[in-house]
Amino acid sequence: MNTKFIAVLAVVVLVAAGAGAAYFVLDKEEGIVFDDPAVFPMDSLQIFGNANGDWTIDEQDIQYIQDIIDGKKEKTVFADANRDGKIDEKDIDQVNRIITRGGLKHIWLVDGNNTVKKIRTKIDRIGAEYFSNTELMLILGLKDKVYAVDYAPYQCRDAYFGAGAATIKNLGNMSTPNYEELVAMNLDIILTFSYNGADVKQDKMGSKTDVLYLGMYRPDLVNPESSEYFQGILKAGYIFNKVDRAEAYKEWLLQQRTAILEKTGTLQDSEKPKVLMTNFRQTYFQDGTTQDLSVYTSVDPQTQACMLAGGKPIAESILPKETWEGGPNRTVYGTKVGIETVKGAKPDYVFCHLVRHTFGGTTLADTPDHGLTVNDNTSMETAYNTAVANAATLKLDTTITLMAGDFRNGATGGVLHAAYIAKIINPELGTPDPVAMHETYVNDWLGLKDYDFYQKGVFTYPDLRPQ
Repeated sequence: MNTKFIAVLAVVVLVAAGAGAAYFVLDKEEGIVFDDPAVFPMDSLQIFGNANGDWTIDEQDIQYIQDIIDGKKEKTVFADANRDGKIDEKDIDQVNRIITRGGLKHIWLVDGNNTVKKIRTKIDRIGAEYFSNTELMLILGLKDKVYAVDYAPYQCRDAYFGAGAATIKNLGNMSTPNYEELVAMNLDIILTFSYNGADVKQDKMGSKTDVLYLGMYRPDLVNPESSEYFQGILKAGYIFNKVDRAEAYKEWLLQQRTAILEKTGTLQDSEKPKVLMTNFRQTYFQDGTTQDLSVYTSVDPQTQACMLAGGKPIAESILPKETWEGGPNRTVYGTKVGIETVKGAKPDYVFCHLVRHTFGGTTLADTPDHGLTVNDNTSMETAYNTAVANAATLKLDTTITLMAGDFRNGATGGVLHAAYIAKIINPELGTPDPVAMHETYVNDWLGLKDYDFYQKGVFTYPDLRPQ
C-alpha cells in the first residue's frame, strides 16, 4: 500500500490525558546524514532498511540497496539501514537481520515525534503507559513481557492480565514519574503515551532503558494511513518481532472503517443528525450549573468518529473556522463554549466522553465507573439520569449517551467509537454492529478469550448490548 502520507509537525494539547501543552521539533543526530533535514517521508514505513519505500522490509529492499551500491538507483532516506551515513554491504546485512531476526540487536526508526531512535530488540521487560500502549501489547501477544503499566491501566490489570495481574507493577503517575522506582524496575523499554517530555524521560531512565513514543495518542480517522498511530502499530511489529500480527490488526481496523464509511459516506449534510461531542465531568450535564463545556474540534478523534459515523458536529457551526480546523497548525483539539450557544445549535444527539483513571495518576471519584473491570452500571445510570434531567431543565431536546474512555484512549484509534455512534444516530443505515465489533476486539485482538463480553464491562449508557 502506497497511500501518500502528510507529515505534520504540531503543537498538541493533550486534553484527554490531562497533560500540558507541548511542542516538538525535529532532532538532528550529530554525525548522521539526513536526506531531508526538515521531515522524513510519511508515505512509507519509517524504519531504516525500508530502502524501496513501501510498507514492509523484505528481500526487495536488499535488492534495492544493492542497486544503489551498483549505481542503478538513487539513494533513499531509509536505505541507510545501520545509520552510519553510507550505503554499502553493511546495510544489506542489517536488512537481512531485520528479516530473519538472526543476530539483530537494534532497529533504527523514526518515532512519533519525527525523531530518529535506536531501539534494542532483545526485550523481556516492557513498561506500557496508558491504555493504548497496554492494549497494543496485548494485541501483539506480548502480555507475558509486560512488566509494568502506569496508574490508569493498572486499575484494569485483572481484566488485561488475568492470573498474571498479581505480578504487574505500577509505574504510577507518568506525568511526573518517580524515576528512582522506575530505574529500579530494570525495564528494557518504556512505551510512553505522551510525546511531551519523552526526551527528558529517556535522560532520566539512562542508557539501559529505551523510551519510545510510538504515536498511539494521535490517530486520524479522516486520513488514517497518514497518521503516526498506524505507523506506530507497524513499528511495534518490527521491534517486537510481531510483524504479521501488527499488519493484520492495521488491516482489520481499516476494513471496519471502510465498512462504516460505505454506509455513511453517501449522506448529504442535510441528512446528517447534529451532534455534540463533549465530556461529562464538570459540565452542565453533570451539575446543572456550570455554564460552559468542552467541544472537540475537527482534529480530535472524537469529532472524527462522529463524522465517520455520519454525524454533523455542531462544533463546526459554533466555532470560528480556524478553531474548528484545529487552529493555524491544526493543533487545537478542544475548546470551551457556553451552554446557551450549545442550546442554540439544537444538537439531536449528545455524546459525553468519560475518563475515570487518568494519565496523571488519579481516579476521578465524581466520574461514573466504567470499562472492562466494571460490572455494575449503577453509577453510569445515575450520571445518565442526571444528564437527562439537566438537559430537560435547559429545555434541550436531545438524546444523550455516556461513552467510556476506552473508545478515545484505547487502541482502536476511534474506529470502534465511530461504530457505536453510527448505530445510535443512523440506525437505519445498516452500519456494522458495534457490539459484535467490540466483542471481536476484546476476545480476539486483546486475546481475552475467557472474558464474557455480554455479561461483563460497562461501556455505554444506555447499553447497546442485548439484555
